[in-house]
Amino acid sequence: MNILKAAAAVLSLLFVFTTTFGSQPTIEDVLKQVENKNIDKAEELARQLPYEERIKLNIILLLQEGKKKEAERLFSKIKDIKKGILENVLYLPDGTYAIVVSKSRQKLKVIKMENDVPVEVLELRSITGKRPGDKLKEGDQRTPNGVYLPVKYLTKLAPMYGVGAFPLNYPNILDRKFLNKTGNGIWIHASDKPDRPNFSSNGCVVLNNDNFNKLRRYIKLKDTPVVIVEDFEYTDPKSFKEKQMALIYFVYQWKRAWEETAKGKLDNYFLLYSDRFVSKKGDKRQWIKYKTRISKQKDWIKISIKNLSILKDGRMLDFGNIYVAVFDMDYRSNNYNFKGKKILYIIREKGKWKILAEETL
Repeated sequence: MNILKAAAAVLSLLFVFTTTFGSQPTIEDVLKQVENKNIDKAEELARQLPYEERIKLNIILLLQEGKKKEAERLFSKIKDIKKGILENVLYLPDGTYAIVVSKSRQKLKVIKMENDVPVEVLELRSITGKRPGDKLKEGDQRTPNGVYLPVKYLTKLAPMYGVGAFPLNYPNILDRKFLNKTGNGIWIHASDKPDRPNFSSNGCVVLNNDNFNKLRRYIKLKDTPVVIVEDFEYTDPKSFKEKQMALIYFVYQWKRAWEETAKGKLDNYFLLYSDRFVSKKGDKRQWIKYKTRISKQKDWIKISIKNLSILKDGRMLDFGNIYVAVFDMDYRSNNYNFKGKKILYIIREKGKWKILAEETL
């Protein structure tokens, strides 16, 4: 029982629903440090626990609480661990890249698509926040989990930022309106200290100057998705393809439904949005009122989608995982035109895909 209580204490440091490969610490390694009252070392090892070990630990705690059905549901996940396709990146346009940052491994991967499957181009050491877990508020020294885009490239900075920096669009609308996060200034930046220790940033993703220069060639402003997760997540080929195709279809279903609102057909469009939906216009009720009003002014709407990327946000909230669709949108109507980057935050709700939030960049 003492070991289980120790495990519960360690679990508070973990984010359970992440996936990993490779030789890493085990639960036994963490518990040994707890029993030796070496909490700092226990924390270090706990943050590097692979997915299977995290799942096992959570199963133990659920069984202790008498939650057998929940434990069985987690147990089924163990069987899917070594089936090999990185699912943080579900789809990318040809010739483009995505960056996936694993906070527990202190590494990032540059990813491209080959035959509609993500392939690793480059892996580099990267440093993240001093404190574990998702960023919640300004000054908490955590690196946020989520999907972001680089919005600027900065040089001629203080020496601590090395040769350059890419500020990210943190906090995004999901962070601000749904998760009530605060803070800003999350960058991918260089460092003039090649031997800087792991977990030593105030929230940014940091690389030494040499690695930053290697990474820079793959980054295109407002185009290259940056997926920050506790650890890389993998799935089997069948599940990957099913999710990929379903989300691509959903984005184009959304496009068609929006175009049809000019004909007074609003119901199908509104059904694609979660009841929890948030936007700069407010909650879903306020947004529906706004959309209903402006649709009456539309004789026609034509939308073009290009450079579609689909990513998996590593967080699992109370409604499940979040998926992010990023694309260039050309919106034209009889009284308004827009060209820019559109971002949809998508969830699975009661067996159907729904939009939780959306924004333009």
